[in-house]
Amino acid sequence: MAEPPRDPVESSRMPLRQHIEELRGCLVRSFLAFVALFSAAMVFEARLHGFILIPWEATRAGILAAGGADPGPLIYIAPAEAFIFSIKLGGGFALLAGAPFYLWQVWRFVGAGLHSNERRAVWRAFPAATGLFVVGLAFGYFVLVEMGLRFLLTYADSAVLVPQVTVTRYFTLLASLTLLMGFVFELPLLMWVVVRAGLVRAATLASSRKVAILGMLVFAAVMTPPDPFTMVLVATPMVVLYELGLLLARSADAAARRAVDLDA
Repeated sequence: MAEPPRDPVESSRMPLRQHIEELRGCLVRSFLAFVALFSAAMVFEARLHGFILIPWEATRAGILAAGGADPGPLIYIAPAEAFIFSIKLGGGFALLAGAPFYLWQVWRFVGAGLHSNERRAVWRAFPAATGLFVVGLAFGYFVLVEMGLRFLLTYADSAVLVPQVTVTRYFTLLASLTLLMGFVFELPLLMWVVVRAGLVRAATLASSRKVAILGMLVFAAVMTPPDPFTMVLVATPMVVLYELGLLLARSADAAARRAVDLDA
C-alpha cells in the first residue's frame, strides 16, 4: 500500500524546546539590532532633531508668511525633558528603521508553521503592505502634521494667548499622527484580504458605507487631538482609502467567484 503524502508543515514541526530556542534567537537578534540602531541614533542625534523639526519649521514659516505671530521655537520645561526626548527619539528611530529586520525575524519563526500557499500569500501581500505603510507615514509627516499644527497654533488670538509648545508635546503629536496614518493606509489591503478569504462580501462592505464612515469619524475623534479640524484631516483620507478598498474588494470578490466556477 502506498504511503499517504507527507504534510510539509507536519514534517517541519519541532519539539517545544527547539521552538523556544528559535524564539530566543529571534528575540536576541532583534534586541541586538535595536541596540545598534539606537546607538547610531544617539551618535547622529543632531541630524535626527533637525529632521523631526521640519514640520514645525515649515509651520512657522507658513504662519509668518500669512502675517501671523511667530509661535517661536520648541521649549522644554523640566530639567530632564530634553534628555528624555532624545531617548524617545532614538527609540522611535530604532523601531522604525529596524522594522524590516524585526518582521523578518518574526517571519522566520512563524513562517515555518504555514503551508506553502499561505507563505506565498504573505510574500505577495508584504510589498503592498510595506508600501502603503510608508506612504501613510509620509502623508502624516509632510501633510497632516503641518496642516494640523497651523490650525492649532493660529486658532487663538495671539494677543491673548501666546503658544509655547514643549518638545515632548510636539513629538507626541508628530509620532501619533504619522504612525496612525501609516496603519490607516493599510485599510484597502485589509479589505481585499478579508474579501479574498471569503470572510465578507464586497457588496456587504459597500452597503455598510455609512456605518463605516461614522466609525471612521469616531475613530479619528478618539485618536487625534480634541479639535474637529484634525479629526476631519484624519477621517478624509480614511474615507478615500475605504472607497479604494471597495474597488479592490470587488476585484477580489470577482476572482473568488471565478475560482468557484472553475472548481465546479
